[in-house]
Amino acid sequence: MKIKVIIPNVGMARSTLDQREAMLKTYARPDTVISVDCIASGPESIEGDYDEVLAAPEIVERAVAAEREGYDAVIIYCSSDPALAAARELVSIPVVGPGEASILTALALGHRLSIITVLEETIPGNVGRYYRLGLPEWRLASVRSLGIPVSRLRDDLEQTYAALLATGRRCRDEDGAHVIVLACLGMAGLGARLQKELGIPVVDPAFVSVAWAEELGAIGLVHSRISYPKPADKVRVSLCRSEPTKPGPREGGESEAAQR
Repeated sequence: MKIKVIIPNVGMARSTLDQREAMLKTYARPDTVISVDCIASGPESIEGDYDEVLAAPEIVERAVAAEREGYDAVIIYCSSDPALAAARELVSIPVVGPGEASILTALALGHRLSIITVLEETIPGNVGRYYRLGLPEWRLASVRSLGIPVSRLRDDLEQTYAALLATGRRCRDEDGAHVIVLACLGMAGLGARLQKELGIPVVDPAFVSVAWAEELGAIGLVHSRISYPKPADKVRVSLCRSEPTKPGPREGGESEAAQR
Protein backbone atom coordinates (compact mmCIF):
# COMPACT_ATOMS: atom_id res chain seq x y z
CA MET A 1 0.00 0.00 0.00
CA LYS A 2 1.18 3.54 -0.81
CA ILE A 3 0.20 6.49 1.41
CA LYS A 4 0.87 10.13 0.52
CA VAL A 5 1.27 12.38 3.57
CA ILE A 6 0.72 16.08 2.84
CA ILE A 7 2.08 18.50 5.45
CA PRO A 8 0.29 21.88 5.12
CA ASN A 9 3.36 23.88 6.22
CA VAL A 10 5.93 25.64 4.05
CA GLY A 11 9.70 25.75 4.45
CA MET A 12 10.45 22.19 5.52
CA ALA A 13 13.79 20.79 4.42
CA ARG A 14 13.88 17.43 2.64
CA SER A 15 15.90 16.01 5.53
CA THR A 16 13.09 16.94 7.93
CA LEU A 17 10.48 15.37 5.66
CA ASP A 18 12.60 12.20 5.50
CA GLN A 19 12.66 12.12 9.30
CA ARG A 20 8.85 12.28 9.33
CA GLU A 21 8.71 9.40 6.86
CA ALA A 22 11.00 7.29 9.01
CA MET A 23 8.97 8.02 12.15
CA LEU A 24 5.65 7.14 10.51
CA LYS A 25 7.05 3.94 9.00
CA THR A 26 7.82 2.62 12.48
CA TYR A 27 4.05 2.43 13.08
CA ALA A 28 3.09 1.21 9.60
CA ARG A 29 2.82 -2.29 8.19
CA PRO A 30 6.02 -3.67 6.64
CA ASP A 31 4.61 -3.49 3.11
CA THR A 32 3.29 0.09 3.44
CA VAL A 33 5.12 2.79 1.50
CA ILE A 34 4.87 6.28 3.02
CA SER A 35 5.83 9.43 1.11
CA VAL A 36 5.87 12.76 2.95
CA ASP A 37 5.83 16.17 1.27
CA CYS A 38 4.99 19.71 2.39
CA ILE A 39 3.24 22.47 0.49
CA ALA A 40 5.34 25.07 -1.34
CA SER A 41 3.07 28.07 -0.71
CA GLY A 42 1.02 28.94 2.34
CA PRO A 43 1.63 29.37 6.08
CA GLU A 44 4.52 27.98 8.11
CA SER A 45 1.97 26.35 10.41
CA ILE A 46 -1.78 25.96 10.85
CA GLU A 47 -3.08 27.85 13.86
CA GLY A 48 -6.41 29.23 12.66
CA ASP A 49 -8.94 29.46 9.86
CA TYR A 50 -6.89 31.99 7.90
CA ASP A 51 -3.93 29.60 7.82
CA GLU A 52 -6.21 26.81 6.65
CA VAL A 53 -7.54 28.92 3.77
CA LEU A 54 -4.01 29.80 2.61
CA ALA A 55 -2.93 26.16 2.67
CA ALA A 56 -6.08 24.67 1.12
CA PRO A 57 -5.48 25.16 -2.65
CA GLU A 58 -2.17 23.32 -2.68
CA ILE A 59 -3.41 20.60 -0.32
CA VAL A 60 -6.17 19.81 -2.79
CA GLU A 61 -3.79 19.90 -5.77
CA ARG A 62 -1.39 17.51 -4.07
CA ALA A 63 -4.21 15.11 -3.12
CA VAL A 64 -5.33 14.98 -6.76
CA ALA A 65 -1.73 14.42 -7.87
CA ALA A 66 -1.33 11.60 -5.32
CA GLU A 67 -4.29 9.70 -6.75
CA ARG A 68 -2.98 10.24 -10.27
CA GLU A 69 0.43 8.90 -9.19
CA GLY A 70 -1.07 5.67 -7.87
CA TYR A 71 -1.25 6.31 -4.13
CA ASP A 72 -3.89 4.31 -2.26
CA ALA A 73 -4.66 6.91 0.42
CA VAL A 74 -3.85 10.47 1.49
CA ILE A 75 -3.24 11.87 4.97
CA ILE A 76 -3.54 15.64 5.48
CA TYR A 77 -0.93 15.91 8.22
CA CYS A 78 -2.61 18.44 10.52
CA SER A 79 -5.16 18.01 13.29
CA SER A 80 -7.14 20.95 11.96
CA ASP A 81 -7.98 18.76 8.92
CA PRO A 82 -7.59 21.66 6.45
CA ALA A 83 -9.30 21.13 3.05
CA LEU A 84 -10.41 17.65 4.12
CA ALA A 85 -13.89 17.83 2.60
CA ALA A 86 -12.61 19.52 -0.57
CA ALA A 87 -9.98 16.83 -1.12
CA ARG A 88 -12.56 14.11 -0.64
CA GLU A 89 -14.77 15.73 -3.27
CA LEU A 90 -11.96 15.57 -5.82
CA VAL A 91 -10.43 12.13 -5.30
CA SER A 92 -11.69 8.57 -5.10
CA ILE A 93 -9.15 7.24 -2.60
CA PRO A 94 -9.41 7.55 1.20
CA VAL A 95 -8.42 10.96 2.59
CA VAL A 96 -7.73 10.87 6.32
CA GLY A 97 -7.97 13.92 8.60
CA PRO A 98 -5.93 13.34 11.78
CA GLY A 99 -8.26 15.50 13.90
CA GLU A 100 -11.38 13.62 12.88
CA ALA A 101 -9.69 10.21 13.11
CA SER A 102 -8.24 10.95 16.56
CA ILE A 103 -11.48 12.16 18.10
CA LEU A 104 -13.50 9.24 16.78
CA THR A 105 -10.81 6.80 17.93
CA ALA A 106 -10.74 8.39 21.39
CA LEU A 107 -14.49 7.98 21.79
CA ALA A 108 -14.09 4.26 21.16
CA LEU A 109 -11.59 4.06 24.03
CA GLY A 110 -13.35 5.94 26.83
CA HIS A 111 -16.47 7.88 27.80
CA ARG A 112 -14.95 11.37 28.02
CA LEU A 113 -12.02 12.95 26.19
CA SER A 114 -9.85 16.00 26.59
CA ILE A 115 -8.04 17.67 23.70
CA ILE A 116 -4.61 19.25 24.19
CA THR A 117 -3.82 21.92 21.63
CA VAL A 118 -0.99 24.41 21.15
CA LEU A 119 -2.23 27.93 21.93
CA GLU A 120 -5.14 29.54 23.73
CA GLU A 121 -6.24 30.98 20.37
CA THR A 122 -6.57 27.48 18.89
CA ILE A 123 -9.00 26.26 21.57
CA PRO A 124 -12.16 27.62 19.83
CA GLY A 125 -11.24 25.87 16.58
CA ASN A 126 -10.85 22.55 18.37
CA VAL A 127 -14.16 22.97 20.19
CA GLY A 128 -15.90 23.83 16.93
CA ARG A 129 -14.34 20.84 15.14
CA TYR A 130 -15.64 18.51 17.84
CA TYR A 131 -19.20 19.83 17.63
CA ARG A 132 -19.20 19.79 13.82
CA LEU A 133 -18.75 16.03 14.08
CA GLY A 134 -22.18 15.97 15.77
CA LEU A 135 -20.84 14.50 19.01
CA PRO A 136 -22.49 14.90 22.43
CA GLU A 137 -21.34 17.72 24.67
CA TRP A 138 -21.00 15.54 27.77
CA ARG A 139 -18.26 13.46 26.15
CA LEU A 140 -15.94 16.44 25.72
CA ALA A 141 -14.31 16.92 29.11
CA SER A 142 -12.14 19.89 28.10
CA VAL A 143 -9.85 21.53 25.58
CA ARG A 144 -6.61 22.87 27.06
CA SER A 145 -3.55 24.51 25.51
CA LEU A 146 0.19 24.26 26.14
CA GLY A 147 1.03 27.87 25.35
CA ILE A 148 3.59 26.70 22.77
CA PRO A 149 3.15 27.59 19.07
CA VAL A 150 3.41 24.88 16.43
CA SER A 151 6.75 26.26 15.21
CA ARG A 152 8.31 25.80 18.68
CA LEU A 153 6.98 22.37 19.67
CA ARG A 154 10.02 20.41 18.53
CA ASP A 155 12.67 22.97 19.54
CA ASP A 156 12.95 21.27 22.94
CA LEU A 157 10.98 18.04 23.09
CA GLU A 158 11.62 17.59 26.81
CA GLN A 159 10.12 21.01 27.52
CA THR A 160 7.15 20.21 25.30
CA TYR A 161 6.70 16.86 27.02
CA ALA A 162 6.80 18.48 30.47
CA ALA A 163 4.04 20.88 29.40
CA LEU A 164 2.03 17.98 27.97
CA LEU A 165 2.37 16.00 31.17
CA ALA A 166 1.29 18.90 33.38
CA THR A 167 -1.65 19.70 31.10
CA GLY A 168 -2.62 16.03 30.76
CA ARG A 169 -2.76 15.66 34.54
CA ARG A 170 -5.13 18.60 34.76
CA CYS A 171 -7.31 17.08 32.04
CA ARG A 172 -7.46 13.78 33.92
CA ASP A 173 -7.69 15.01 37.53
CA GLU A 174 -9.61 18.30 37.21
CA ASP A 175 -11.68 17.80 34.05
CA GLY A 176 -12.47 14.09 34.36
CA ALA A 177 -10.96 12.99 31.06
CA HIS A 178 -10.76 9.25 30.40
CA VAL A 179 -8.80 9.69 27.14
CA ILE A 180 -6.42 12.41 25.89
CA VAL A 181 -6.21 13.54 22.26
CA LEU A 182 -3.08 15.35 21.10
CA ALA A 183 -4.28 18.07 18.72
CA CYS A 184 -1.10 18.82 16.81
CA LEU A 185 1.12 16.62 14.67
CA GLY A 186 4.12 18.48 16.10
CA MET A 187 3.50 16.40 19.23
CA ALA A 188 4.02 13.16 17.29
CA GLY A 189 5.92 10.50 19.15
CA LEU A 190 5.18 11.85 22.65
CA GLY A 191 1.86 10.05 23.14
CA ALA A 192 3.15 6.65 24.23
CA ARG A 193 5.31 8.09 27.00
CA LEU A 194 2.49 10.36 28.15
CA GLN A 195 0.07 7.44 28.20
CA LYS A 196 2.39 5.45 30.43
CA GLU A 197 2.70 8.28 32.96
CA LEU A 198 -0.97 9.28 32.97
CA GLY A 199 -2.35 5.75 33.02
CA ILE A 200 -5.08 6.56 30.47
CA PRO A 201 -5.14 6.25 26.65
CA VAL A 202 -3.41 9.04 24.74
CA VAL A 203 -4.29 9.28 21.05
CA ASP A 204 -1.37 10.38 18.87
CA PRO A 205 -2.90 11.65 15.60
CA ALA A 206 0.17 10.88 13.48
CA PHE A 207 0.03 7.17 14.10
CA VAL A 208 -3.74 6.88 14.27
CA SER A 209 -3.90 8.45 10.80
CA VAL A 210 -1.53 5.88 9.35
CA ALA A 211 -3.58 3.05 10.87
CA TRP A 212 -6.83 4.52 9.51
CA ALA A 213 -5.37 4.94 6.03
CA GLU A 214 -4.04 1.39 6.01
CA GLU A 215 -7.30 -0.11 7.26
CA LEU A 216 -9.53 1.80 4.84
CA GLY A 217 -7.31 0.77 1.96
CA ALA A 218 -7.14 -2.85 3.10
CA ILE A 219 -10.90 -3.32 3.36
CA GLY A 220 -11.75 -1.22 0.32
CA LEU A 221 -13.69 1.59 2.00
CA VAL A 222 -13.73 5.18 0.80
CA HIS A 223 -15.85 8.25 1.54
CA SER A 224 -19.43 8.39 0.27
CA ARG A 225 -20.15 10.28 -2.95
CA ILE A 226 -23.47 11.32 -1.40
CA SER A 227 -21.62 13.09 1.41
CA TYR A 228 -18.78 14.32 -0.82
CA PRO A 229 -20.13 14.77 -4.38
CA LYS A 230 -17.80 15.56 -7.25
CA PRO A 231 -17.65 19.35 -7.93
CA ALA A 232 -19.69 20.65 -10.85
CA ASP A 233 -17.84 21.38 -14.08
CA LYS A 234 -17.74 25.18 -14.23
CA VAL A 235 -15.39 28.13 -14.52
CA ARG A 236 -13.33 28.88 -11.43
CA VAL A 237 -11.02 31.90 -11.30
CA SER A 238 -8.13 32.16 -8.86
CA LEU A 239 -7.57 35.70 -7.60
CA CYS A 240 -3.98 36.67 -6.87
CA ARG A 241 -3.08 39.27 -4.30
CA SER A 242 0.02 40.43 -2.48
CA GLU A 243 0.95 38.66 0.72
CA PRO A 244 0.82 40.48 4.08
CA THR A 245 4.14 41.61 5.44
CA LYS A 246 5.86 38.64 7.06
CA PRO A 247 8.14 38.79 10.09
CA GLY A 248 11.80 38.00 9.49
CA PRO A 249 13.55 34.93 10.85
CA ARG A 250 13.61 34.62 14.62
CA GLU A 251 16.78 35.56 16.42
CA GLY A 252 19.33 32.81 16.10
CA GLY A 253 18.99 31.90 12.44
CA GLU A 254 16.55 30.82 9.81
CA SER A 255 12.86 30.19 10.34
CA GLU A 256 12.02 27.17 12.47
CA ALA A 257 9.46 26.21 9.82
CA ALA A 258 12.24 24.08 8.36
CA GLN A 259 12.06 21.89 11.45
CA ARG A 260 8.33 21.19 11.44
